[in-house]
Amino acid sequence: MDDDFGLPKYENQKGSLTLRSDHTNYSRNVLNTDWQKAREDEPKEYDISKGPIRDLHWSTYKRLANITDGSIPETTYQEHFNQVFLEPYFSELDRVRPMVNGDTWRHAVLDRDTGDPKEGYLAVLPRYFPDYRKEYLKTRRYAGFDPFEPEKAVPRDFEDKSAAYRRCHSQFTDTADYRRPGWNTWQDESGIYANNHFKREAFPPRNPILRDLDC
Repeated sequence: MDDDFGLPKYENQKGSLTLRSDHTNYSRNVLNTDWQKAREDEPKEYDISKGPIRDLHWSTYKRLANITDGSIPETTYQEHFNQVFLEPYFSELDRVRPMVNGDTWRHAVLDRDTGDPKEGYLAVLPRYFPDYRKEYLKTRRYAGFDPFEPEKAVPRDFEDKSAAYRRCHSQFTDTADYRRPGWNTWQDESGIYANNHFKREAFPPRNPILRDLDC
């Protein structure tokens, strides 16, 4: 008998409630339509769904993969840390045997005549140069320039009036900049500056009319 879409109906359709099986229980595997894969799990040493007691301490299998002799292979952690026993095979061996060591150097005659120069090229025993441990503490600047000696201050033979030529902070043209003194509560327009006394000495007042008449 067909359904509305023209597809035939089967009584034992895969995943249906009317499915019958003689080797597995009706469980979630049946609804997921993979009940036929249950035979891949066999043989089981302990089946929790069929045993008289549901004990999670019991193992389903008494073997590991295809190992049936009871031996368990090493874990990755054990295999990695067993490499410490391979250290002697990779350690550096001391194969050089010096002719003179700390115990025999007192009996060695180091100053014997061998026919070769004692120092430099073709010498049998290498020796350090006489200035081997000499320390060169001079820098290039210290070696190329003489040490600085400050000049002695010479007193001036004239009065210093350089303050008369310095421009002070103007009270009329520099009123809005950051150099305004005081508490900024009033504007000073007196025209009196700190170097007024020096300006009178450097530039004494004169009458230009009399100078022109003398000429």
